[in-house]
Amino acid sequence: MTTTNPVSNPFASLGLAAPASATTGGTTGGGPQTLDMNSFMKLLTTQLQNQDPTNPTDNSQMVAQLAQFSSLQGINQLNTTVSGFQSSIQSNQIMQAATLVGKAAIVKGSAAYVSTGTSSTGTPQSSGILGAVDVPTGATNLAVTITNSNGQVVNTQTVPITGSTQPNFSWNGSMPDGSTAPAGTYQVSASATVSGKGVGAQTYVGAVIDSVGVSATGPKLNLAGGLPSAQLSDVVQILN
Repeated sequence: MTTTNPVSNPFASLGLAAPASATTGGTTGGGPQTLDMNSFMKLLTTQLQNQDPTNPTDNSQMVAQLAQFSSLQGINQLNTTVSGFQSSIQSNQIMQAATLVGKAAIVKGSAAYVSTGTSSTGTPQSSGILGAVDVPTGATNLAVTITNSNGQVVNTQTVPITGSTQPNFSWNGSMPDGSTAPAGTYQVSASATVSGKGVGAQTYVGAVIDSVGVSATGPKLNLAGGLPSAQLSDVVQILN
């Protein structure tokens, strides 16, 4: 019976040898599933050490791949650096947002909460609504409409266009019949006239910031009255 010595695989000691099952159908061996920069350098130097002197390996392609690995490594390092900057920015934004808790602000949105109470003279009073609206370019007329939860219009007003790109408006909570508006959520919409045509305009409403949360997109401002939460970038004015 003739026996043969197994052929030594120079890559085995590097952990780069193919599993036995991939070549001979034997038992599957271990080995890395990915090729990183260090593994590639080991592979390159080992191949150069074991090349046939009469038929040297064309290493130009390997050098090109080495350059690709180097570029990839640089990109990975850049991504790590950018991620660090992003985490730092998010932390700063959360600290900044935390200082707004308890303050009233004007934020981007169309839903406003109206609260009610009693004045020192015993008469009912309403918080009303304070807000702002973007003036579309070329607008010659701008109007704001406020509706209650039933879709009924409770206030309509014209907002003067005086050169400001974001003029303010207010409603004292007085209903058309002179009564005080009940507490609840009201919808605010704005329309403008541009070149004789009606177009919508972005509205902003006053709200009290109750608390701050964290979301995938950054700090989340939780507003009083059950209004939809807002982002820090949605705040356009701090009222107190």
